Amino acid sequence: MSNRVVCREASHAGSWYTASGPQLNAQLEGWLSQVQSTKRPARAIIAPHAGYTYCGSCAAHAYKQVDPSVTHKDEFTIIPVLVGALSESKEQEFGNLFSKYLADPSNLFVVSSDFCHWGQRFRYSYYDESQGEIYRSIEHLDKMGMSIIEQLDPVSFSNYLKKYHNTICGRHPIGVLLNAITELQKNGMNMSFSFLNYAQSSQCRSWQDSSVSYAAGALTVH
Repeated sequence: MSNRVVCREASHAGSWYTASGPQLNAQLEGWLSQVQSTKRPARAIIAPHAGYTYCGSCAAHAYKQVDPSVTHKDEFTIIPVLVGALSESKEQEFGNLFSKYLADPSNLFVVSSDFCHWGQRFRYSYYDESQGEIYRSIEHLDKMGMSIIEQLDPVSFSNYLKKYHNTICGRHPIGVLLNAITELQKNGMNMSFSFLNYAQSSQCRSWQDSSVSYAAGALTVH
């Protein structure tokens, strides 16, 4: 078997994000330079999917919290984990399994997730008129979920999803992470999660509009 590294073609370059390498690098450096780091490196982060220029600032907020020692090439191993549509019991089961790895300070968990996908093309159009314009309602909905995640409560997060059906694409890996945290808290580990930035791809004002929300946060151990 060949040891040659195969790289996936950047097929979306020039559409969702710039096709210019130097320009993209400058954007990333600019976003990172604007972010304040925490005193403690993150043990886990939630970050938007890569490839969207307008969520780069959110991603920068998350990755800035990572210990610089893990960013050096060839000094770490990436282990991808694909999380499907798990039941609550399975989220708890896998959370328990992953908890020992989350407890290890040499590991970093990266949960890839966007937040609300709103509009007819996403088949989701929840709107609370008391919040004002549609994009304000979307923000209020997202931040309800973000607040529950910050409480590190997997049951409340599951109940929130059942009630509002918010189209958070990484809801199941987030559920696994929250259950892993719960397991470690039983053993006395003190952790906290804070969201660092929030953005929307556009501001929806009519039923014909659509948007995707992005949020970035970091889990730290005290």
